[in-house]
Amino acid sequence: MCGINGIIFKTSKIDVSKIIKMNALLDHRGPDDRGFINHKNLLLGHTRLSIIDTSNLGSQPMSVDGRYWIIYNGEIYNYKTLREELILKKYKFYSNSDTEVVLNAYKEWGVDSFQKFNGEWSFAILDKKNNEVIICRDGIGYKPCYIFDNNNFFAFSSEIKAFYALENTIEFDNNNLGINFSTLNNCSKTIFKNVTQLTQGRYLKVKLNDLEKEILRWDYPLKNLPKINSGFRENVHDYFNLLYESTKLRLNSDVKTGTSLSGGLDSSAIFSLMNLIQKKEKLAKSDLDLTPIIMDYEEMKTKDEAVQLSKKFKRNYQIVNFKKMTADKTMDLVSSLEVVEEYFIQFELYKKQKEKGIKVSLDGHGADEFLGYPQWIPELSVDIYNSIANNFKTINKFGKTQNINKFKRLFGLGEQEIAPISFKATPDLNFGFRNYLHIGDFDGSNQIINDDLEDLENFPYELCFTYLMSYCGWFQFFLNKWDRASMSNSVEVRMPFLDNNVRLFGLALSSSNKIKKGFTKSVLREAFKDYFPNTMYTQQFKQGLNIQNVNYDENTMKLISETINETEFRESNIFNFKNINHDFINKQNLDKIWLLCKYFLMKKGFKKKYDSININLNAKEKNNLLQY
Repeated sequence: MCGINGIIFKTSKIDVSKIIKMNALLDHRGPDDRGFINHKNLLLGHTRLSIIDTSNLGSQPMSVDGRYWIIYNGEIYNYKTLREELILKKYKFYSNSDTEVVLNAYKEWGVDSFQKFNGEWSFAILDKKNNEVIICRDGIGYKPCYIFDNNNFFAFSSEIKAFYALENTIEFDNNNLGINFSTLNNCSKTIFKNVTQLTQGRYLKVKLNDLEKEILRWDYPLKNLPKINSGFRENVHDYFNLLYESTKLRLNSDVKTGTSLSGGLDSSAIFSLMNLIQKKEKLAKSDLDLTPIIMDYEEMKTKDEAVQLSKKFKRNYQIVNFKKMTADKTMDLVSSLEVVEEYFIQFELYKKQKEKGIKVSLDGHGADEFLGYPQWIPELSVDIYNSIANNFKTINKFGKTQNINKFKRLFGLGEQEIAPISFKATPDLNFGFRNYLHIGDFDGSNQIINDDLEDLENFPYELCFTYLMSYCGWFQFFLNKWDRASMSNSVEVRMPFLDNNVRLFGLALSSSNKIKKGFTKSVLREAFKDYFPNTMYTQQFKQGLNIQNVNYDENTMKLISETINETEFRESNIFNFKNINHDFINKQNLDKIWLLCKYFLMKKGFKKKYDSININLNAKEKNNLLQY
């Protein structure tokens, strides 16, 4: 996977140096190649991480006819099938890349081609003849796409930091700073001024002549739900088969592929499948590395299970002892990750994979969101309550006294009827920084889920809640953190649990398939019962990789003091230095003060990288500058 950039100049002449700078700011996403093109008031840029067809034939921007040009970040895993379909329609291919398949599919089917893609992506396609650009994002929103729009530029990029190149700065949005990150994502917003996200499952059409813009939707998960068998065993069988095929598809690459193990259910399922597939399909893939990395850190509970599973499949393993990152590394890390959470173990994991020469990692992310976090059990149980409430109301109308009393005794009910709970999607607008920030009012009215509220009235509460958490912002925030943690180290992550068929199956499953006999993710546990160690199968907690805990030691306190006393911080029209400094001296609300410091350090890290990039136009980039 790669990095994409685009700029439409609204008022000034084309400045090629800006796209070069944007590309340079995303060099970690694509260290293998860079390229850009110029068409009228448009610049498109690309940084390439070569995964499929690593030859120059896969370089971007790419065109096969001079009319349509593509820059693309992602993978389409069913590209070989689509390629054969297009060959039957007399299309000629010049490379073995999936990029060329995407381009020809768009030529053949237009925006309907998006429905045919099985994968994750954000891409832009320029139509030179019609002078328009289509910018599209995948249905689950794994691959990020940010939009910058002000009086001078309309731009887009895989990461926010690239926008620093437009006006040599990027500013915080007073209305959004301090708002819960999941709430921001539920509204496709960010903490930066003029920067939003292209909502997942949508595409943006921009006319170059008059800058007319239109956002349209192509993905409708609620209209494509599969039929679910009424039997638990049948669902276990179906789920295993779907996940098997998804994992098999994601093993296709032309570079070294590996994985990691936490000892939790999800990564263990993917590791098991990789081993089963290699044996069953007799893969002669010399670049498949089945020596998993096991991150060992302070809160790690399942290292032994990860080791046991590795031994069960007769694999060596690499244990990496994670030592907490010191405070002095915070600026570089939060500006790389573009989030203020200490996602440092995740960053270190992919750093180790890169050191092993791994370019593609198959990981277990995405199972919880569709099979149920333990903390979501109350919401996943609402339909049970609603069923009792509706039946109580019905039996009071039509039942005999003895049956009414029996119903009351059975469920411990009194005389008063209980009311069903209606599904509501209310944004979290709690704001705990009023003493520390000079802010405006956050507009949380335009939530992503608003587009589906009418359709959701036809579904049970548990599905509505799962849909809210998986398709409407919260999960996308989580996924984009993983994207940046991996891509900061030039490693592509593939997630079999996020295959369209797998995730829709999980969305359609009832909670009785997800929560059974006192365990969560029951359909997954049962599917891998024969492969997991017993202690893993009966696991009663979630492992995963934690966020690094903050210790307010001498180094951290020193960094906070230095940060809030910087001139830019003290004189900012956003931060209330007087109140922040008072509470810091008295060691009050340190979590909030540290969070604000990380906002500031993130932006400072953007500037640091911008100041360090080499913006000279080298010969290779000159060759990729194509003018029309």
